[in-house]
Amino acid sequence: MIVRKWWVFFAVIVSSVLFSEPLITELAPQMVYEYVLEGKALPGVLPMPSGERENRVSLEVSPFFYFGNFQGKTKTGWFVLSDPPWENFYLYENTPYFLNVSFEGFVGEISFYTEIPFTNNYSDFYLDLHSNVPPIWKELSSADSTFPYTAYGVYDGENFYVAVGRSKIRWGSSEFPVVISDVSPYFSHFTFSTKAQVQYTFHLISINPVLTTEEWEKQSTFRPVNADPLSPYTEKVKTLVAHRLDFHPFENFRFSAGELTMIGGKYPDLFAVSPFSIWHNNYNEGYTNSMASFDFSWVPKKGFEVHGEFVLDDLVGTTEDESKPTAYAFNVGVRRALSTGSLKGVLGVEYALATKFVYNTFLPYLKFNNRIVYLTNLPSSRTIVDYPVGFAFGPDAKLLNVSFDLFKENVSLETDFFYLVKGPNTLYTEYPTAEEGETKTIFGASLRGKIGHVSFSLLFSGSEFLAGLGIEFGF
Repeated sequence: MIVRKWWVFFAVIVSSVLFSEPLITELAPQMVYEYVLEGKALPGVLPMPSGERENRVSLEVSPFFYFGNFQGKTKTGWFVLSDPPWENFYLYENTPYFLNVSFEGFVGEISFYTEIPFTNNYSDFYLDLHSNVPPIWKELSSADSTFPYTAYGVYDGENFYVAVGRSKIRWGSSEFPVVISDVSPYFSHFTFSTKAQVQYTFHLISINPVLTTEEWEKQSTFRPVNADPLSPYTEKVKTLVAHRLDFHPFENFRFSAGELTMIGGKYPDLFAVSPFSIWHNNYNEGYTNSMASFDFSWVPKKGFEVHGEFVLDDLVGTTEDESKPTAYAFNVGVRRALSTGSLKGVLGVEYALATKFVYNTFLPYLKFNNRIVYLTNLPSSRTIVDYPVGFAFGPDAKLLNVSFDLFKENVSLETDFFYLVKGPNTLYTEYPTAEEGETKTIFGASLRGKIGHVSFSLLFSGSEFLAGLGIEFGF
């Protein structure tokens, strides 16, 4: 079963991969187990080709229902900014579609894959029916109409691959990436990556540029510190460009260096997105925001892996003022692959930290968020949801997580014990202000699993309890 870790404790395991895809987009426990047991460093970039090519049409049916005292948070209206998805524990994003039709085909080295889902809409899921079954008895058009979330073409050549379309992207080998994470339902992207001992990867990602009235006022009138005289920039476009080098000196060791630049209010040009430039040296103040990244995966002996990531947003030098404060995030973790008979498992411990101001900046278009607008007819709304590009809980957060995954044929079980400290600063905090609000400390645990076609979940988080039960079939 392919899972993301369900972003800590909160999210809920529900679906298994009944059919393979041309791209691998998630770091599954089975994949981690195989790499670590074989003494291979984990990959630094997803998606990557799976090597699977087929011509087929598939149907998956996965009704799933939740029970408990969970109170979902969302706002509805016409282009209303909703609550951050981590406050809802990424529950909607990690619930399978009620029905999903997928189309797959290939011609030579080129493959394509598309999913057409039929599932409950974002707002009704949280406000009324905690289930993926759309309430068509209330309104025939109540089903989610934002799809497709997954639709791409991929060229898988001998020396490089290219992917174009919508899919998840993640950097690093961590459970909770701090550079590019896969908590977003999708990124709309162009990806080029080589296959070599020194791997080069380039992403060009388009992000929905819709802004609220308040955000547009800030974007169109505010001139950031050190910005050029033509600021502000007001073209309605937001683009994330990223490139990295992955070095594989040994099969059991990989280390990487990369850079991300968010471009907003201006259409990107080669001065800003040249695939081989070091962007932060361009000083395109007013329409770019850059971050540097480093990560590694090391398997010192078969069955044991160490990994870590570091992202640097801003560093205040001795000759600079603090109008843009030092900001960074990092994680570090270890894993142990275990087995007894046909039962296999992965034990992991990871710590992650994101400082108060990382991912944030003065202008809405330059913040490191992936904005998705959910189109719903029940209630009639255009709900804006911002997903972190990096750490799942955004800035001003610390997390310690202990995980234990067990699996065998047709059976899987995942357990997480976590300690989360979430400060008041978010991507919506007036930059560079240090909020003085409440700091939340949460202890909890979750149990998720699947036996045959039946999937289940249990969540304990403070005073909240949530149980889920579902069944899934594929045709």
